[in-house]
Amino acid sequence: MTAIVLLVLLQTSTWAVSPDRVTVGDTVRLVRRITTAPDVQARLQPLVASVAVEPLSAPRAAWAEGTLTILYTVALFDSGRQAVAMPPSELLYPDGRVETLAGDTAWVNVVSVLPVQDTLPSPMPSLEPIARELTRTAPLVGLVLAVIGATVVWGFARRRTRPRPGAADEEVEAVGPAVDRWVSAGESRAVAAVTADRLRERVAALLPDAGRHLDTEECVEVLRRVDPGWPVRELTDILRALERARFSPAVPSDVLEVVDQADNLMERLVAPAVEVDE
Repeated sequence: MTAIVLLVLLQTSTWAVSPDRVTVGDTVRLVRRITTAPDVQARLQPLVASVAVEPLSAPRAAWAEGTLTILYTVALFDSGRQAVAMPPSELLYPDGRVETLAGDTAWVNVVSVLPVQDTLPSPMPSLEPIARELTRTAPLVGLVLAVIGATVVWGFARRRTRPRPGAADEEVEAVGPAVDRWVSAGESRAVAAVTADRLRERVAALLPDAGRHLDTEECVEVLRRVDPGWPVRELTDILRALERARFSPAVPSDVLEVVDQADNLMERLVAPAVEVDE
């Protein structure tokens, strides 16, 4: 007899919707109440999401004063009368029996938040095309021609003001380092390095085989095969003296003496009469 009464109660139970007025996107609570004994437990299944229905939390069940309350929290995203297919639930009894509670259907009236289609204002007519002004190419062409003309004038001016190779060499020699002042300032090694470079450039200009690509000793070996009229011994001694002054401390007066000897020698050097032997 009890089982028949419970079956009747299960079949006549319905879902209550809260709140009364539901709009699109609102949180909706679907509640079902069933009269059961206090020791009956409910096993609930999750609600399947769809385009119009989105579950917001897991289903819950609570028993109080002889009533088992089942709660589903959802949100609906379509207006009109919506049919929400509720999943079935299972009731577990202490003696091991299991009763299946049909899910049934929960009906929810959802109000749209958009105005009625007829009340929407009519679309405004399209505007006329915006008139475009004609682009004048004269200013751009004038600018390009001015840039080209300025470039040509600058090129001619640069060629006219470019110094002659001979004049440049004379100017470099004229603005050579103030030897006395450099030595007094303790830059004896720098003076020796500059003088050695000048002497090697002079030798390389007169004798290409003794170019700057050779070190001091290799240059001396080449000089030993030159016309005996060249001051080979004097040139060798000055190169070695400058080499020592570049890498070791030297008395300032000795450096000045070597520099004077190098300047005097560079004035006397002329091209050798015989080419270097192969």
